[in-house]
Amino acid sequence: MSGDSGGLPEEHEEHVNHEAWVIPYADLLTLLMAMFIALFAISTVDTSKFKDLSIGFNEALGGGKLDSSVFAGSKPQDNSPIPGNGYGSGPGSGGSLVASDNILTATQLAQLLNATQQLSTAKAKEADTLKDVQAKIEARARSGGFSADIHTELQTRGLVVTVVTDKVLFDSGSAALRPKGQPLLTLVADALQAVPNPVLIDGYTDNVPIATTQYPSNLFLSGARAAQVAEYFMSIGVKEDRLFPEGLGDRDPVAPNDTAAGRALNRRVEIIVQSSVVKQTLDNAGLDKTPSTTPAPAKPSVDAKVQTGVNASVKPDGADIAPHLGAN
Repeated sequence: MSGDSGGLPEEHEEHVNHEAWVIPYADLLTLLMAMFIALFAISTVDTSKFKDLSIGFNEALGGGKLDSSVFAGSKPQDNSPIPGNGYGSGPGSGGSLVASDNILTATQLAQLLNATQQLSTAKAKEADTLKDVQAKIEARARSGGFSADIHTELQTRGLVVTVVTDKVLFDSGSAALRPKGQPLLTLVADALQAVPNPVLIDGYTDNVPIATTQYPSNLFLSGARAAQVAEYFMSIGVKEDRLFPEGLGDRDPVAPNDTAAGRALNRRVEIIVQSSVVKQTLDNAGLDKTPSTTPAPAKPSVDAKVQTGVNASVKPDGADIAPHLGAN
């Protein structure tokens, strides 16, 4: 049989295309180019879009009407995407959170951003200062043998110095400062003199009821103790206008009240070196923590050392009771 009779055609080896990667690579480059073009387009300042953004800032910050122009001599676009009473087409009624005729201009926006930057810088600087005060208090407490009686912690509101009251500052059921507690308060006061910050003095008790002639409730007892600490600070040179004593009774426990050890931890005085940055923010918002000065219908008698100077605020749930512990 001849070689070409009835035989199958000879199969040739398929050619492998070694340049097949070029197509997906070109697609990838095309997509990357499109992405960078889009990013460039987004980064390009569009005056109309910037106006819309500024109006949005103005709305959120309690500015004027939405149809007000951000820049003098310019007119909002008819196709503005912002809903409200302006030129937008949204369903909302528009207006601002706080009625105002002021318009947030580009200069004001820059000032706002600059103020935010300054606030952040001031907060960081103050945190370093409070850390120094904290270190000074802890070092002196260790050298004086008070490490077990005092605890310090840096919080958003400022430096919180917690002092247990049991057999350190006060006897049970009393607001008379014990001689043993005076050196501890003195080392705290010395550290406070290094900063001008306001000082909140919060008195706390456990949840065991008290009903005596001097202290009808734990609120009155905690308020008298806070006032006594303030009185002592004043006697060694801390200015009165920096001190804000307040009685909080058995609120805000730091431990369960169902054990003796937990109740001992809850009987405490917190001395808060308030952050000036936080206080300024609260003041601007109308939320500053200032003890009430509204006198209560009845005024409890207190220990002799609490009879001058400082008003201690005690605030039960649902009502404000603010006896003037220094008034007669």
